[in-house]
Amino acid sequence: MLAWLVASRLLPSQATWIAPATAVIMVHATVYQTLTNGLRRVAAVAAGVMLAGAVGYMMGLGVLSLTLIVPPALLAARWHRMGRHGSDVATTAVLMLSFGAASEEGYLLGYVVATAIGALSGMGVNLLLWPPLYRDRPVLAVRRLGRESAALLGAMAEGLRDGWNLSELPEWERQAVRLDEQLTAATTAVADRTESRRYNLRLRLHPRAVTTDPGPVLHLLTSAAAHVHAIVHALSYLDHPAAPGSGPGSPAGQPPDVSDDYARDYADLLDLLAEALTSRVRRGDPAQTHELIGRAQAQAVRIHERMTSEIRHGQVEHPGGWALSGSLLTDADRILALLSDSQDTLPGRPVR
Repeated sequence: MLAWLVASRLLPSQATWIAPATAVIMVHATVYQTLTNGLRRVAAVAAGVMLAGAVGYMMGLGVLSLTLIVPPALLAARWHRMGRHGSDVATTAVLMLSFGAASEEGYLLGYVVATAIGALSGMGVNLLLWPPLYRDRPVLAVRRLGRESAALLGAMAEGLRDGWNLSELPEWERQAVRLDEQLTAATTAVADRTESRRYNLRLRLHPRAVTTDPGPVLHLLTSAAAHVHAIVHALSYLDHPAAPGSGPGSPAGQPPDVSDDYARDYADLLDLLAEALTSRVRRGDPAQTHELIGRAQAQAVRIHERMTSEIRHGQVEHPGGWALSGSLLTDADRILALLSDSQDTLPGRPVR
């Protein structure tokens, strides 16, 4: 409405529609995107209009002029500073020449001015009328990622506690895929939050809108997700017919080269990791989170000491399984180390 009102008072009627159309196009998810894309849009349109005006003045409208205008327009569109509005150079040039407006200086100037009015209107509204800050969306996305990671660890623990019951392995693999999707969504949300603070006047008008950055917690979960994936991959190898020890006499999902005792101990470790991860992303009691991490560390040490003792005393009946056991324990240790080293929490009120 603002763009239409201004353009209708300054420009001929045939160019008025360009202003409100541009204003709508220019409003983006953040103030920064609106400002940068608005400037690029105006620059691209101006470049296209000047190119059409030059070719139209020298050659008029014809097949040859349309043929000659496209290569330089596309070349200008490839300039990296134009961003995704580079194509507007070629589009504007061809439209102006095709409509026969390239020889009408008044219309060409009105087109550029209308575009500028629309861009400025979109910028002004987005800058002054409650510009978005994305305060809660990234926190919720990161928290959702933490819940997915903890849920997958808990699901694997439940299966392994039944003695290498891998019947749910396909579901674990699907959960791992969903974990990637949640990771992408959380990464995008945190990036939008960072960008939404650039040139945003709400930060000065509402200082309380500034909250703790969820980025460090996202970094923790991103690193942890890689090791969760590695655990799922190791278990899928264990369930594969070609896995060590899974010969003709071995029941499916019951590899003889990795003991059921190890499976149960490892399940307890995964459960503790899932609880510690949940406590961290929900901003639970820090003392409780510290206690869960400590219990997980003690459980990992017990598993490692038992493996070392069995090897030292020659009690290993199926050494082929120890590489897999060590791989599973290593990835669990890495998740535990990430939780131990990071003290970052998500903003918001603690959940007890």
